[in-house]
Amino acid sequence: MIRGVIPPLPTPFTEDALDEGALRDTVGALMQTRLTGLLVLGTNGESFLVDPAEADRVVRIARDAMPAGRVLLAGTGCDSTRATIDACQRAGDHGATHALVRPPTCYTRFMTQEVLLAHYERVADASPIPVLLYNQPAVFGAELAAPTVAALARHDQIVGLKDSSGNVAHVNDVLARVPDGFSVLTGVAGIMYQALLSGTTGSIVAVANVAPNLTVQLYDFVMTGQLHKALALQRALAPLAKAVTVQHGVAGLKAAMALAGYAAGTPRLPLEPVGSPEIEELRGLMRQLEVFAGWTLIGRRGTPDAAAESRS
Repeated sequence: MIRGVIPPLPTPFTEDALDEGALRDTVGALMQTRLTGLLVLGTNGESFLVDPAEADRVVRIARDAMPAGRVLLAGTGCDSTRATIDACQRAGDHGATHALVRPPTCYTRFMTQEVLLAHYERVADASPIPVLLYNQPAVFGAELAAPTVAALARHDQIVGLKDSSGNVAHVNDVLARVPDGFSVLTGVAGIMYQALLSGTTGSIVAVANVAPNLTVQLYDFVMTGQLHKALALQRALAPLAKAVTVQHGVAGLKAAMALAGYAAGTPRLPLEPVGSPEIEELRGLMRQLEVFAGWTLIGRRGTPDAAAESRS
Protein backbone atom coordinates (compact mmCIF):
# COMPACT_ATOMS: atom_id res chain seq x y z
CA MET A 1 0.00 0.00 0.00
CA ILE A 2 1.21 3.51 -0.82
CA ARG A 3 1.10 5.84 2.18
CA GLY A 4 2.25 9.40 2.77
CA VAL A 5 2.88 12.37 0.52
CA ILE A 6 4.13 12.30 -3.07
CA PRO A 7 4.71 15.43 -5.18
CA PRO A 8 3.77 15.45 -8.87
CA LEU A 9 7.14 16.66 -10.13
CA PRO A 10 7.25 19.25 -12.93
CA THR A 11 9.53 18.40 -15.84
CA PRO A 12 12.28 21.05 -16.09
CA PHE A 13 12.93 22.56 -19.52
CA THR A 14 15.47 25.09 -20.75
CA GLU A 15 14.76 26.70 -24.11
CA ASP A 16 12.17 23.97 -24.78
CA ALA A 17 14.66 21.12 -24.18
CA LEU A 18 14.66 18.71 -21.26
CA ASP A 19 17.07 19.95 -18.57
CA GLU A 20 18.52 16.71 -17.26
CA GLY A 21 20.82 18.38 -14.75
CA ALA A 22 17.96 20.35 -13.19
CA LEU A 23 15.84 17.21 -13.02
CA ARG A 24 18.57 15.27 -11.25
CA ASP A 25 19.23 18.14 -8.81
CA THR A 26 15.57 18.61 -7.93
CA VAL A 27 14.91 14.91 -7.45
CA GLY A 28 17.96 14.62 -5.20
CA ALA A 29 16.90 17.61 -3.12
CA LEU A 30 13.30 16.45 -2.68
CA MET A 31 14.48 12.99 -1.69
CA GLN A 32 16.32 14.49 1.28
CA THR A 33 12.88 15.04 2.83
CA ARG A 34 10.43 12.49 4.22
CA LEU A 35 8.35 12.37 1.05
CA THR A 36 7.22 8.84 0.20
CA GLY A 37 8.44 9.18 -3.37
CA LEU A 38 7.76 11.05 -6.59
CA LEU A 39 5.36 11.14 -9.49
CA VAL A 40 6.91 12.05 -12.83
CA LEU A 41 5.07 12.72 -16.08
CA GLY A 42 1.78 13.60 -14.45
CA THR A 43 -0.32 16.59 -15.49
CA ASN A 44 2.04 18.87 -13.55
CA GLY A 45 4.89 17.09 -15.33
CA GLU A 46 3.54 18.43 -18.64
CA SER A 47 3.12 14.87 -19.85
CA PHE A 48 0.99 16.01 -22.78
CA LEU A 49 4.00 17.97 -24.04
CA VAL A 50 6.69 15.30 -23.56
CA ASP A 51 7.58 12.84 -26.33
CA PRO A 52 8.17 9.12 -25.58
CA ALA A 53 11.97 9.31 -25.79
CA GLU A 54 12.01 12.22 -23.34
CA ALA A 55 9.60 10.37 -21.05
CA ASP A 56 12.00 7.43 -20.90
CA ARG A 57 14.85 9.77 -19.95
CA VAL A 58 12.76 11.44 -17.23
CA VAL A 59 11.93 8.10 -15.60
CA ARG A 60 15.49 6.84 -15.86
CA ILE A 61 17.04 10.02 -14.41
CA ALA A 62 14.52 10.19 -11.58
CA ARG A 63 15.13 6.56 -10.64
CA ASP A 64 18.90 7.03 -10.71
CA ALA A 65 18.65 10.08 -8.44
CA MET A 66 16.32 8.42 -5.90
CA PRO A 67 17.03 6.05 -3.01
CA ALA A 68 16.18 2.50 -3.99
CA GLY A 69 13.33 2.15 -1.51
CA ARG A 70 11.32 5.19 -2.59
CA VAL A 71 8.20 4.93 -4.72
CA LEU A 72 8.48 6.22 -8.30
CA LEU A 73 5.19 6.64 -10.10
CA ALA A 74 5.24 7.44 -13.81
CA GLY A 75 2.32 8.87 -15.74
CA THR A 76 1.75 6.48 -18.63
CA GLY A 77 -1.76 7.28 -19.79
CA CYS A 78 -2.27 7.85 -23.53
CA ASP A 79 -5.33 8.14 -25.70
CA SER A 80 -5.00 4.65 -27.16
CA THR A 81 -4.89 1.43 -25.17
CA ARG A 82 -1.95 0.25 -27.27
CA ALA A 83 0.14 3.35 -26.55
CA THR A 84 -0.72 3.21 -22.85
CA ILE A 85 0.47 -0.40 -22.61
CA ASP A 86 3.70 0.53 -24.39
CA ALA A 87 4.25 3.46 -22.01
CA CYS A 88 3.71 1.20 -18.98
CA GLN A 89 6.20 -1.31 -20.31
CA ARG A 90 8.82 1.36 -20.99
CA ALA A 91 8.30 2.97 -17.57
CA GLY A 92 8.84 -0.38 -15.90
CA ASP A 93 11.97 -0.99 -17.96
CA HIS A 94 13.43 2.33 -16.81
CA GLY A 95 12.74 1.87 -13.10
CA ALA A 96 9.26 3.12 -12.26
CA THR A 97 7.62 1.17 -9.45
CA HIS A 98 4.05 2.05 -10.49
CA ALA A 99 2.19 3.40 -13.50
CA LEU A 100 -0.35 6.20 -13.03
CA VAL A 101 -2.83 5.84 -15.89
CA ARG A 102 -5.15 8.66 -16.84
CA PRO A 103 -8.25 7.90 -18.92
CA PRO A 104 -8.24 8.67 -22.64
CA THR A 105 -8.99 12.31 -23.38
CA CYS A 106 -10.27 11.84 -26.92
CA TYR A 107 -13.81 10.80 -27.88
CA THR A 108 -14.92 11.60 -24.35
CA ARG A 109 -18.60 11.21 -25.26
CA PHE A 110 -17.92 7.56 -25.95
CA MET A 111 -15.77 6.95 -22.87
CA THR A 112 -18.53 5.14 -21.01
CA GLN A 113 -17.85 3.30 -17.79
CA GLU A 114 -17.89 0.03 -19.74
CA VAL A 115 -15.28 1.33 -22.19
CA LEU A 116 -13.08 2.63 -19.37
CA LEU A 117 -13.38 -0.66 -17.50
CA ALA A 118 -12.24 -2.64 -20.54
CA HIS A 119 -9.43 -0.15 -21.27
CA TYR A 120 -7.96 -0.34 -17.79
CA GLU A 121 -8.27 -4.11 -17.60
CA ARG A 122 -6.35 -4.50 -20.87
CA VAL A 123 -3.66 -2.10 -19.65
CA ALA A 124 -3.33 -3.86 -16.31
CA ASP A 125 -3.18 -7.28 -17.96
CA ALA A 126 -0.13 -6.18 -19.99
CA SER A 127 1.63 -3.81 -17.57
CA PRO A 128 4.80 -5.15 -15.91
CA ILE A 129 4.33 -2.79 -12.95
CA PRO A 130 1.29 -2.14 -10.73
CA VAL A 131 -1.24 0.38 -12.01
CA LEU A 132 -2.92 3.29 -10.25
CA LEU A 133 -6.08 4.77 -11.72
CA TYR A 134 -6.29 8.54 -12.19
CA ASN A 135 -9.56 10.42 -11.81
CA GLN A 136 -9.63 14.11 -12.74
CA PRO A 137 -12.76 14.74 -14.81
CA ALA A 138 -12.20 18.51 -15.02
CA VAL A 139 -9.04 17.84 -17.05
CA PHE A 140 -9.66 14.49 -18.72
CA GLY A 141 -13.38 14.73 -19.40
CA ALA A 142 -14.25 11.17 -18.44
CA GLU A 143 -14.94 10.37 -14.80
CA LEU A 144 -14.16 7.09 -13.12
CA ALA A 145 -17.34 6.32 -11.20
CA ALA A 146 -17.02 4.67 -7.81
CA PRO A 147 -18.54 1.33 -8.99
CA THR A 148 -16.03 1.27 -11.85
CA VAL A 149 -13.13 1.87 -9.46
CA ALA A 150 -14.45 -0.90 -7.21
CA ALA A 151 -14.64 -3.33 -10.14
CA LEU A 152 -11.13 -2.47 -11.27
CA ALA A 153 -9.80 -2.78 -7.71
CA ARG A 154 -10.44 -6.52 -7.98
CA HIS A 155 -7.70 -6.78 -10.60
CA ASP A 156 -4.47 -8.00 -9.00
CA GLN A 157 -2.38 -5.45 -10.92
CA ILE A 158 -4.57 -2.40 -10.14
CA VAL A 159 -3.50 -1.27 -6.69
CA GLY A 160 -4.74 2.27 -6.18
CA LEU A 161 -6.35 5.50 -7.28
CA LYS A 162 -5.25 9.09 -7.48
CA ASP A 163 -8.44 11.11 -7.17
CA SER A 164 -8.11 14.76 -8.18
CA SER A 165 -11.82 15.46 -8.45
CA GLY A 166 -11.78 17.49 -5.22
CA ASN A 167 -15.06 15.80 -4.35
CA VAL A 168 -14.89 14.37 -0.82
CA ALA A 169 -18.25 12.64 -1.28
CA HIS A 170 -16.88 10.79 -4.31
CA VAL A 171 -13.74 9.81 -2.38
CA ASN A 172 -15.90 8.45 0.44
CA ASP A 173 -18.00 6.49 -2.04
CA VAL A 174 -14.84 4.92 -3.47
CA LEU A 175 -13.45 4.12 -0.02
CA ALA A 176 -16.68 2.37 0.94
CA ARG A 177 -16.40 0.05 -2.08
CA VAL A 178 -12.72 -0.86 -2.48
CA PRO A 179 -10.98 -3.65 -0.55
CA ASP A 180 -8.47 -3.17 2.23
CA GLY A 181 -5.01 -2.68 0.81
CA PHE A 182 -6.19 -0.59 -2.13
CA SER A 183 -4.44 2.80 -1.99
CA VAL A 184 -6.63 5.87 -2.41
CA LEU A 185 -4.68 9.13 -2.59
CA THR A 186 -6.16 12.58 -3.01
CA GLY A 187 -4.69 14.88 -5.64
CA VAL A 188 -6.16 18.09 -4.20
CA ALA A 189 -4.23 19.71 -1.34
CA GLY A 190 -7.24 21.74 -0.24
CA ILE A 191 -9.00 18.59 0.99
CA MET A 192 -6.02 16.65 2.37
CA TYR A 193 -7.25 16.94 5.95
CA GLN A 194 -10.80 15.82 5.19
CA ALA A 195 -9.66 13.06 2.83
CA LEU A 196 -7.19 11.61 5.32
CA LEU A 197 -9.86 11.59 8.02
CA SER A 198 -12.10 9.72 5.57
CA GLY A 199 -9.49 7.00 5.19
CA THR A 200 -7.32 7.89 2.23
CA THR A 201 -3.77 6.58 2.49
CA GLY A 202 -1.99 9.74 1.38
CA SER A 203 -1.80 12.57 -1.11
CA ILE A 204 -0.22 13.41 -4.45
CA VAL A 205 -0.28 17.21 -4.36
CA ALA A 206 1.57 19.98 -6.19
CA VAL A 207 2.29 22.09 -3.11
CA ALA A 208 4.52 19.26 -1.83
CA ASN A 209 7.04 20.34 -4.48
CA VAL A 210 7.30 23.76 -2.81
CA ALA A 211 6.81 22.91 0.87
CA PRO A 212 7.53 19.17 1.13
CA ASN A 213 8.25 19.05 4.85
CA LEU A 214 5.17 21.04 5.80
CA THR A 215 2.96 18.90 3.60
CA VAL A 216 4.36 15.75 5.22
CA GLN A 217 3.80 17.36 8.61
CA LEU A 218 0.11 17.83 7.79
CA TYR A 219 -0.09 14.12 6.98
CA ASP A 220 1.73 13.28 10.23
CA PHE A 221 -0.56 15.48 12.33
CA VAL A 222 -3.64 13.67 11.03
CA MET A 223 -2.09 10.22 11.39
CA THR A 224 -1.08 10.92 15.01
CA GLY A 225 -4.44 12.45 15.97
CA GLN A 226 -3.17 16.02 16.35
CA LEU A 227 -6.23 17.29 14.55
CA HIS A 228 -6.22 20.91 15.76
CA LYS A 229 -2.67 21.30 14.44
CA ALA A 230 -3.60 19.48 11.24
CA LEU A 231 -6.59 21.70 10.55
CA ALA A 232 -4.62 24.87 11.22
CA LEU A 233 -1.84 23.75 8.88
CA GLN A 234 -4.37 22.69 6.22
CA ARG A 235 -5.85 26.19 6.25
CA ALA A 236 -2.41 27.81 6.15
CA LEU A 237 -1.27 25.71 3.17
CA ALA A 238 -4.48 26.20 1.19
CA PRO A 239 -3.76 29.62 -0.40
CA LEU A 240 -0.35 28.57 -1.74
CA ALA A 241 -1.72 25.21 -2.86
CA LYS A 242 -4.48 26.94 -4.82
CA ALA A 243 -2.04 29.41 -6.37
CA VAL A 244 0.26 26.69 -7.76
CA THR A 245 -2.62 24.70 -9.25
CA VAL A 246 -5.92 26.22 -10.34
CA GLN A 247 -4.76 29.85 -10.32
CA HIS A 248 -1.39 29.77 -12.10
CA GLY A 249 -0.98 26.14 -13.15
CA VAL A 250 2.34 24.56 -14.06
CA ALA A 251 4.00 27.92 -14.68
CA GLY A 252 3.06 29.10 -11.19
CA LEU A 253 4.25 25.85 -9.64
CA LYS A 254 7.62 26.15 -11.35
CA ALA A 255 7.96 29.78 -10.25
CA ALA A 256 7.19 28.89 -6.63
CA MET A 257 9.69 26.02 -6.74
CA ALA A 258 12.33 28.39 -8.06
CA LEU A 259 11.61 30.76 -5.16
CA ALA A 260 12.04 27.81 -2.80
CA GLY A 261 15.45 27.03 -4.28
CA TYR A 262 14.62 24.13 -6.58
CA ALA A 263 15.77 23.90 -10.20
CA ALA A 264 12.31 23.80 -11.76
CA GLY A 265 13.08 25.21 -15.20
CA THR A 266 10.58 26.94 -17.46
CA PRO A 267 7.30 25.65 -18.91
CA ARG A 268 7.32 24.08 -22.36
CA LEU A 269 5.59 25.96 -25.15
CA PRO A 270 2.77 26.70 -25.64
CA LEU A 271 2.74 27.27 -21.87
CA GLU A 272 4.35 30.57 -20.90
CA PRO A 273 6.13 31.54 -17.66
CA VAL A 274 4.27 33.68 -15.17
CA GLY A 275 5.15 37.35 -14.97
CA SER A 276 6.59 39.49 -12.18
CA PRO A 277 3.20 40.24 -10.55
CA GLU A 278 2.45 36.53 -10.20
CA ILE A 279 5.93 35.83 -8.83
CA GLU A 280 5.47 38.52 -6.20
CA GLU A 281 2.07 37.09 -5.32
CA LEU A 282 3.63 33.66 -4.84
CA ARG A 283 6.45 35.16 -2.79
CA GLY A 284 3.88 36.82 -0.54
CA LEU A 285 1.96 33.59 -0.02
CA MET A 286 5.17 31.77 0.82
CA ARG A 287 6.13 34.50 3.29
CA GLN A 288 2.73 34.14 4.98
CA LEU A 289 3.27 30.42 5.32
CA GLU A 290 6.75 31.01 6.72
CA VAL A 291 5.32 33.29 9.41
CA PHE A 292 2.64 30.72 10.32
CA ALA A 293 4.93 27.69 10.44
CA GLY A 294 8.24 29.20 11.52
CA TRP A 295 9.88 27.41 8.59
CA THR A 296 12.03 29.01 5.92
CA LEU A 297 10.62 28.28 2.47
CA ILE A 298 12.11 30.89 0.16
CA GLY A 299 15.58 29.90 -0.95
CA ARG A 300 15.94 27.17 1.66
CA ARG A 301 13.90 24.26 0.29
CA GLY A 302 11.51 24.23 3.23
CA THR A 303 13.79 23.85 6.25
CA PRO A 304 12.49 24.25 9.80
CA ASP A 305 14.00 26.73 12.20
CA ALA A 306 14.81 25.67 15.75
CA ALA A 307 11.63 27.18 17.20
CA ALA A 308 9.45 25.33 14.72
CA GLU A 309 11.19 22.02 15.45
CA SER A 310 10.59 22.51 19.16
CA ARG A 311 6.86 23.13 18.55
CA SER A 312 6.29 20.11 16.30
